[in-house]
Amino acid sequence: MNIFQSNGYTPTPGMTPKEVAKQLGVTESTIYSWISRGYMRANKVGRNRFISQRQVSDFFLQRNTGEYIDMTYANGPVR
Repeated sequence: MNIFQSNGYTPTPGMTPKEVAKQLGVTESTIYSWISRGYMRANKVGRNRFISQRQVSDFFLQRNTGEYIDMTYANGPVR
């Protein structure tokens, strides 16, 4: 028995960025780009990233409510 089993904790299953990209119909580099820009949340375990279905749902909710700002071609903050 490990520490997680003793507390009744079961981790939520996650998908790799490659699996999420296939599900959403975008490239894997797009998923990594969204993660690095803070648009999509992901969990990092060692060198690997995992994205839960809840995080994908939150990403779409954020984009659909207009709280999402695409800074892809922006020059950055005005100073």
